[in-house]
Amino acid sequence: MAYRLKLKTTLALEVRRIALEQIDIARSALARRDDRAAGVHDARRSLKRLRAMLRLVRPALGETWFKQSNRQLAGLGQRLSQSRDLDVMVVTLSKLENGSGGLAKDVAERLRRTVTRGRGLANGAARPASDRTIGGALQRAERLFAAERLRGLALAHVAAGLEQSYRKARRTFREAYQAESDEAFHSWRKATQAHWRHMQLLGRGWPESIGARAAEAKELSRLLGEDHDLSVLLAFAHKNGAPGLAAADLDTLRASCLKGQRQIRDVARLHAERLFADRPGQLTKRILRYWKAAEQLSTLLPPDRELQPGPARPTVTDPRPARAGNLRAHATSGKKAARRRSRPHASR
Repeated sequence: MAYRLKLKTTLALEVRRIALEQIDIARSALARRDDRAAGVHDARRSLKRLRAMLRLVRPALGETWFKQSNRQLAGLGQRLSQSRDLDVMVVTLSKLENGSGGLAKDVAERLRRTVTRGRGLANGAARPASDRTIGGALQRAERLFAAERLRGLALAHVAAGLEQSYRKARRTFREAYQAESDEAFHSWRKATQAHWRHMQLLGRGWPESIGARAAEAKELSRLLGEDHDLSVLLAFAHKNGAPGLAAADLDTLRASCLKGQRQIRDVARLHAERLFADRPGQLTKRILRYWKAAEQLSTLLPPDRELQPGPARPTVTDPRPARAGNLRAHATSGKKAARRRSRPHASR
């Protein structure tokens, strides 16, 4: 089932339905034996969706229950993060080696061997016991979305949760560029991911409009994720080192990572200026109007039909600067096209 709230069902039932679906997805993903890395990735993604939905209904749960539940889900995700981080490091190294990072192949290879050894240990002997305890934690997570906890959930609660979360995303956006620290950008990334998930959940309010916001937030989350991957790789290298990796090699790695982060952050700022242009109150009121109008529209449709979100296309950006030669070629072709348009047509 889609990660979207339905219009023709009560909010409490919808939130519980989606929560149980995401827990089942996580459970099935962790049971995979053919591709452990993909299973961990899918399970962590479901946990992030659960935490985002928890934030959306936060005003209805009360702060004490929300904080306890959020802490429980966050701890579950952290238990899966080590293996996932090591898998991502291998991919990040390849990007630095083959892209514009300028990382020497021998430096990348020595660090890759250290990462591979760590990945083998993370997926090794401790795995069966870890899987059993995680399975129990997922079963306990079902109780976080019990029907009695959600019984009083109303649209006003969802609107308040959306506004609170969106305000945090705007604030962490400003703080990230003020602090210019990896921790600040990671906090902003998490808040942006929550907003992306909220737009997915509320997408049926106006599929085309809200879908565009979801696509933009997804692209911004992707960019900030790549920024985080570089910071994780650099921290791992400094903490663990690698056999034969000299201080000069670490300096090269650091320069490559910082260069990549600067390019990513320059592009991310432009996406954020567009995504977070509205004030929290303005955005919340507009989304609320969309949802109420969509609910009324849905009553005019047959019982088995609902407003369906169309495919939203994200604005994919490459943080690498365009080549001057390509820019000159585009400019030249543009001038030629303009001259052709300005020529008078021959009379027949």
